[in-house]
Amino acid sequence: MGGMCLYFQYVSDEVAGPMIAGDAQQLSAHDRMILDVERSSPTPTARRLLCDRIDLNPERYDTVLDGLADTDAAYSYAPEVVRAVRQARSERFRFYRRAGRWKTWDRIVAKEDPT
Repeated sequence: MGGMCLYFQYVSDEVAGPMIAGDAQQLSAHDRMILDVERSSPTPTARRLLCDRIDLNPERYDTVLDGLADTDAAYSYAPEVVRAVRQARSERFRFYRRAGRWKTWDRIVAKEDPT
């Protein structure tokens, strides 16, 4: 098989990938800022202000947050944020699965086809 495959673990109704080992001391200052915003007031305005402050493209914010949710370091720093991100990921996956879109998404990822 020449394509890329994605595998998910199911942990108490959450879609979970392998956790990247580490502790809260290994988080960068920007990672901590993102987790702090998500912990306190995850409004679009707060996110946009943070993106401007740390020079992060606002369209990449969700991707960065999703990646942080797969680290032990983020979990040890802000477990409630990681659980919320994983819950949202789980619900999104269930929606795509019910709608049959997961087949299309998997095909796109595997073949790197933009359609």
